Amino acid sequence: LSLPKHSRILITMLLLLSITLFHMCTACKVVNMCTNETATQQEIVDQHNNFRRVVKPSASNMLKMTWSQTVADSAQQWVNQCQLTHGPVSSYQCGENLFLASKPYSWTEVITAWHSEVQNYHFPTGSTNGRPIGHYTQVVWYSSYQVGCGAAQCGNLYFYGCQYFRAGNFKGIAPYTAGEPCAKCPNSCEDNLCTNPCPYINKYINCPALKRQGGCGNYFVRTWCPALCECTDKIIPISRK
Repeated sequence: LSLPKHSRILITMLLLLSITLFHMCTACKVVNMCTNETATQQEIVDQHNNFRRVVKPSASNMLKMTWSQTVADSAQQWVNQCQLTHGPVSSYQCGENLFLASKPYSWTEVITAWHSEVQNYHFPTGSTNGRPIGHYTQVVWYSSYQVGCGAAQCGNLYFYGCQYFRAGNFKGIAPYTAGEPCAKCPNSCEDNLCTNPCPYINKYINCPALKRQGGCGNYFVRTWCPALCECTDKIIPISRK
């Protein structure tokens, strides 16, 4: 069945209008909190890095965080849904911190609230009193080197979210390795933070043994352990398994 030309044009216009309205609805509208401003992005990055460089005990492998617009878009899309809970599990790709308030807060205040869980944390064992520590440990997770955030007003509430690449918070694992700042990255250090992230992930935790046995010339070792083979002078994230 073929529609008349004027009907096809009208349908096309309605589709374009729907797409435009969709983008208008997903744009951040929270005054002074939207992360499309460069100054706001820098505030978020600086606040994270300020906390990361002064962890106690000091960290030998703490990566410097930078802003990722891709990660920010993902965070904004999630908070726009106003579900007031964590997003779907991202299969090791991104971690997430959320903050819900009855009035607007600055990003510095939001990130400081997450970091305040440090009072419940004892390195490297975990919570000292059974209270939450996950927001703090994600803020200072050594291999989370990209951050992106978004904010939305949900009725009378304000919903903030930051996502982190790569994800942190693995059960039973300390958020970083203690030691002199930048001891693991002596040639890639900026103000006590490492600047040499590895873009790969090892698929198995026994990659060091596999490399010793077969070497990186082996196809399977190269496939299973790309971080260990390709990132000899970089900070490697925790293996998948």
